[in-house]
Amino acid sequence: MDIITIIYIVVAAILGATITYFFLKKKVEEKEVSESFSEDQEIVQKYEQQLQESFAKGDELKEKYEHLLAEANDKIAKLDEQLSETVNGNLDEAVKKRLAELDKLKKEIKNLEDDIEEYEDDIKDLKMKLKNKESENLELQDNLSKEQRACKQLNQDLQIVKEKLDEKTKDWELKKESLDFIQEILSAEQISDTSTKELHGKVDQVVNYISGELKDCIKASYKLENEDAIFGSGLQRWAIAAKKTWIQGKTTIAFVGEFSAGKTSIVNRILSQNDPSVPLLPVSAKATTAIPTYISGGPSTLYQFVSPDDKQKVISEDTFKKISKEVLDQVKGVSSLIQYFVMEYKNPNLEKISILDTPGFNSNDKEDAERTIGVINECDALFWVFDVNAGTVNRSSISLIKENLKKPLYVIINKVDTKAETEVNLVEQLIRKTLRDEGVAVQKFIRFSAKAPLDNIMQPILSVTHSAEQESYIDDISLMLKEFEKEMSKDVQELNKKQLALFEKGEQLVHEYNIAINRLGNNCEEADSIPQWKDGVKFLGIGTDDRFVMTPSEGNRLKNLLHMICNDGADELCNLYNVQMETQREAQQAYSDFFDEREKWNKFKNCKEQFERIVKPFLKK
Repeated sequence: MDIITIIYIVVAAILGATITYFFLKKKVEEKEVSESFSEDQEIVQKYEQQLQESFAKGDELKEKYEHLLAEANDKIAKLDEQLSETVNGNLDEAVKKRLAELDKLKKEIKNLEDDIEEYEDDIKDLKMKLKNKESENLELQDNLSKEQRACKQLNQDLQIVKEKLDEKTKDWELKKESLDFIQEILSAEQISDTSTKELHGKVDQVVNYISGELKDCIKASYKLENEDAIFGSGLQRWAIAAKKTWIQGKTTIAFVGEFSAGKTSIVNRILSQNDPSVPLLPVSAKATTAIPTYISGGPSTLYQFVSPDDKQKVISEDTFKKISKEVLDQVKGVSSLIQYFVMEYKNPNLEKISILDTPGFNSNDKEDAERTIGVINECDALFWVFDVNAGTVNRSSISLIKENLKKPLYVIINKVDTKAETEVNLVEQLIRKTLRDEGVAVQKFIRFSAKAPLDNIMQPILSVTHSAEQESYIDDISLMLKEFEKEMSKDVQELNKKQLALFEKGEQLVHEYNIAINRLGNNCEEADSIPQWKDGVKFLGIGTDDRFVMTPSEGNRLKNLLHMICNDGADELCNLYNVQMETQREAQQAYSDFFDEREKWNKFKNCKEQFERIVKPFLKK
């Protein structure tokens, strides 16, 4: 476990313990206040009960006092009467006895009056205590209200803290899940399948040869109009497609759509063909398709991803199921790790088709749109899924489709069973008009729902024609090389004819030059033979000198010969020499051109033969 994870756990534990302490403390205080209030309530009830008992006892004493007072008054009246008689001298024992009883009665009345006063004091004291307890009770109730308000505020604060803690915990768990996902991606091993490794090695060998030696060989002789289509993007597209064994020879269908348009549910129906025993893709309320995912048939279940350097790596099913928009949003620059995912599993319904599930064009993440654009044109057709309840068309998606889509487009209006047919008609009319106004061509509009027959969507899919354009790239290059070789062979033959003709011309000129030299020599010899040597006659040392002599006709003849020698003969020799030298130069240049072109041709033939050996496994024809 890394240090960040430990820190998160410790902080969460401390925060939870602190909140629990304050919460329990408030609970205890509230309980103490409540218990104290309950005890005071019992005391007040007790005082009230005692007060009621005192009131009852006082009423009983009062009644008794009044009764005794009435008896006493009667007795006093009798005693007064007896006293009067006594005063008159009639006192006897009976009177004395009555007087004694009167004294006793007075004492009892006095005692009763004292008891009444005592009970009145007790009642007054009890009333005072009751009043004090009522005051205390009001204060306790006020304190209890304050504590209840404080407890309510504490509960609200606690709820806010709990929500923040839950949010932080969720964020921490998401970060941890993202970290685990990235660690698994970084530690993923390259596919160990021998045949796949060999295929990748052969593809890389072809790419290196075409982009290196063959490119130089072709460019040495030809200037190509669209070089990138052969050695750049065209070659890369072929290489990517050649390594995608899961789409080779299959019709590949790409699905795009707005979030929750029902795209994955449609894919699952296509995969299962309404057979519940066939494994399906997970359907979630979250945006799970964050990276383009190929779904194809295979001998067994296999989860893979392809890195930007076109390396194919294997991941576990658990790692694949962690993929979600929320997880990937935690990872910046995910495109530097993953180009797309590949899910293969045994499914008879994927023998002739391969499905590409995409994140769509309308994502706020620019990488999502770029990843989608990068793969949809490798497919044979694009199926755009609309939720009939949305009722609108995303304008940014339209722009991207217009700019980048080069394959047939189909529109699926999904969930049509959730609206009346008249409403569905209105939505379809709106979509048709919007796309028509934007100049987007649609092959077919398809209405679909969970209750609709599967044939409604399978028939358009099966009608899509598989394009072998990328698969025929090698054959096209091979055909181009054969045409180039044919042209170069023709050029070599033409140059050979040219240089041979120039050498023949040179030999002819040498022959003509020799004839001209011989002619000039003959003319010189003839001119030399015209003047005749004549010895002069001398007498005694006086006479004519020795000299050459000729007749006038011989002189004219000599003159003509000298003219021919000096003018025509010399000019002819000069012209023949110049022509011969130029012809020799041209012949040498022609031979050099022929030699160079023949070398290029031989080198090109070697390149072509090497190319044919390397690409032999990929030739279709």
